[in-house]
Amino acid sequence: MESAFASFASVFKGNVSSLMTEEPIFLGQPSGVTEHVWAYLLTKLGDFGLFVFFYLSMAALYGLGGLLFYYVDKKRLFAKYKIQYDRYATDKDYMDCVKGLIFSYVCIILPLGCISFPMTKLAGLSHSLPLPPVQLGLAQMFAFLVLEDFFHYWMHRFFHTPWFYKHIHKQHHYYAAPFGLAASYAHPIETICLGICTFAPAFIIRPHYFVFYLWFIVRQMDAVYTHSGYEFPWNPLDYLPYFGGATFHDYHHKAFTCNYGSRYTYLDKLFKTYKDAPVVDETEKLKATIKPASMAEELRLKKAKKL
Repeated sequence: MESAFASFASVFKGNVSSLMTEEPIFLGQPSGVTEHVWAYLLTKLGDFGLFVFFYLSMAALYGLGGLLFYYVDKKRLFAKYKIQYDRYATDKDYMDCVKGLIFSYVCIILPLGCISFPMTKLAGLSHSLPLPPVQLGLAQMFAFLVLEDFFHYWMHRFFHTPWFYKHIHKQHHYYAAPFGLAASYAHPIETICLGICTFAPAFIIRPHYFVFYLWFIVRQMDAVYTHSGYEFPWNPLDYLPYFGGATFHDYHHKAFTCNYGSRYTYLDKLFKTYKDAPVVDETEKLKATIKPASMAEELRLKKAKKL
């Protein structure tokens, strides 16, 4: 394990350092577990290697979050919290989604991050110790959530104009009932544009790289949850003002022409694009016929039954 980690480190410290100049890292000595781990990773990997490490961590956590909800779907756990109670993703829905995600993460998201990394250095982000205080990190994280929501709202509305919806955004709406892994299932152009919306708050606020990397992990896990198809009553984010939760975005996938924000409802309410999801009677849930998450898979299964 140690030799594999050392090999990984040598690749990025040896080869990538010829393309990117390493910054002077430490302004102080590490204090506490987090700073010691941060210092260790920087020493072993270098700054670009650390970026790749966090990228892989983000992708792994995204996959684990999606697989967790896959298990919940398959076992019909927490069925009473399922938003679209009559739609569950089939194995084919998941396989189609995973194929798209592999392409997106390898060919779009990773190159976009590699291109953006030198720009973050130019913007003045720092790896140096000490790490920022917890209060500052939380305040910046909240600012990221609000700013990203603002950029996402307008970009999302733009993608719902007729031409862009038909040729680009329609891929993300392939699943009328979203599920966790489908959060990043999108056309390459949309992936790039929404990636810019995610990077933009960091270029405005210019946080420490530690907060910057945590932001991307939080953003991806938030996307998994808002696309999960479940609304749990114990989500602490529900206490934030104007937080829409999974129900807010799930209804966008069902109704198409409303609820364009990532997670907050204030812009949709301000610009009259907000709609409440209808309340469903519990007796209707008991009578429901289970359908696939995508309309195309539903049609395919109906045709197969007729043969």
